[in-house]
Amino acid sequence: MRLRAITPFSCSQVAKMIEAHTLNVVRITPQGTDAVLLSLKPNAAEIGTFGFQPGQYLTLEGGPQDTPQWRCYSITNGSRNDGGIDVLVRRVPGGLVSNWVCDTLRAGDSIRAMPPAGRFLLREPQQLVQLFAGGSGIAPIVSLARQALERSQVRVTLFYANRNRATVMLLDALNELLAHYANRFNVQYWFDEETGLPDAETFRPMLAAHGDAYICGPEPFMQAIVAAAKGFGVPETRIHLESFAANDEQGDSTDSDKQATLEVTIAGATHEVIVTGNETLLAAMLKAGLPVPYACRVGECASCMCRLVEGNVERLENEVLDEDDEDDGWILACRSRARTEKIVIRFP
Repeated sequence: MRLRAITPFSCSQVAKMIEAHTLNVVRITPQGTDAVLLSLKPNAAEIGTFGFQPGQYLTLEGGPQDTPQWRCYSITNGSRNDGGIDVLVRRVPGGLVSNWVCDTLRAGDSIRAMPPAGRFLLREPQQLVQLFAGGSGIAPIVSLARQALERSQVRVTLFYANRNRATVMLLDALNELLAHYANRFNVQYWFDEETGLPDAETFRPMLAAHGDAYICGPEPFMQAIVAAAKGFGVPETRIHLESFAANDEQGDSTDSDKQATLEVTIAGATHEVIVTGNETLLAAMLKAGLPVPYACRVGECASCMCRLVEGNVERLENEVLDEDDEDDGWILACRSRARTEKIVIRFP
């Protein structure tokens, strides 16, 4: 679910996004009990390529050497003269890339990355900026908080929920902002193990109809805030979500019992899988165990961009391709559903 305007990238931007570069690992700093802050730096000649806006993310390649994958991680810092970028990486059960970063990557190593992307950006602050973060959702939120405080005189509030006190991330960054902007910045911490899971009633007293709300965290957490905001009268245009959970409920659902054959060429090898009902092409390929490139799964990063060779697909909402790209045959596997009995795609 996205309650913010979407502007597709141009063809040149897409080409730039899917070109991987090498970043140097400068430092790895533990965050709470199960996350690290990964400090990266591009080569001097590529500092411009890795310019970013607060709220954006990097797409990184990692995992076992024989089966590397791409994943998205939000940027936490503000702009620096040396082009340095910090991203928050949290360990997750079975996480191929996240756990590899936490366990294997070391300062002095290098990692492949795509240039920054994402549309979770701060609107021009008016009177109040309301921020809500759950767990590692604090990564883009702290970046937006810093921008709002440094570039305006508005008041900024933050509700930050974690499992317990030991799992709080980016505490140093938050304390630094509190020290500099004590009269305009307020943080309320919430710990599930002490007070239970927050719900819509928890958030209702914190919302103001005249302020923009920026939300990032687990899907139930975000939906509880959206429900509270709507109930309080906050306009949808003032509710902004950052979610890496795909909304697969979009589009026509009348073909849920049908199957299609998907023929896909990846790295020169051709495979055949079955696509069932309304699952996306990416979901079908992952279910079949194919080494398909992907990262965000919500149509923002272009890592699963491929060419449609044969057949027709239903294209779900995405933030990458425009009409010219689609006319040229490009699709995103994570935002495409089969609409003919046979689909043929090819990855570059």
